[in-house]
Amino acid sequence: MNVQAIEELSQEIPETAAEESAPSKPRRNRARNALALSVFLAVAAASAWAYLFFVTRPADDAIDQASQQAAVDSAASAATAILSYKSDTVDADLDAANSLVTGTFGDYYRTFTRDVVSPAAKEKKISTSATVVGKAISDFSEDKAVVLVFVNQSTTTAEVTQPTTTTTTIRIEVERHSSKWLVSKFDPA
Repeated sequence: MNVQAIEELSQEIPETAAEESAPSKPRRNRARNALALSVFLAVAAASAWAYLFFVTRPADDAIDQASQQAAVDSAASAATAILSYKSDTVDADLDAANSLVTGTFGDYYRTFTRDVVSPAAKEKKISTSATVVGKAISDFSEDKAVVLVFVNQSTTTAEVTQPTTTTTTIRIEVERHSSKWLVSKFDPA
């Protein structure tokens, strides 16, 4: 080895030792970038939560108690009207109930009562009376609601004058049309 090579090696040793003891610039940059990313993600998460909580949640007045109660009461009244008729006034009773239904269910109800219920009620002197014994809101929005209605129904015929009572639970979907709630689905359980 010559002198010049030894001098070069001796000059490199202190520099290398100094480089090893001090953190490198890329390491410092990585740490700084990771910290900046963490802060950014925390701020983004807090902003997203605030947006979802304050902006997208439904307004309190859209689901106020009075609107919910109106939907529940309308569904209960409709259930009574749909399931109640007397053999001597069946057409008028069913016509009154027709004004409480809408959509596909309304079309089905009108056809079924005209073609099946009314003729059978007249022929066999069938009378039925429904009484709501319980009601509750299941789902509610500004223009639609799902209501559970618990009904006792008593039926008499010309042959069976003693009332036969049945109990059923009905899942009723109502839609708001102007200021009225109309039945769009009627699903007995």
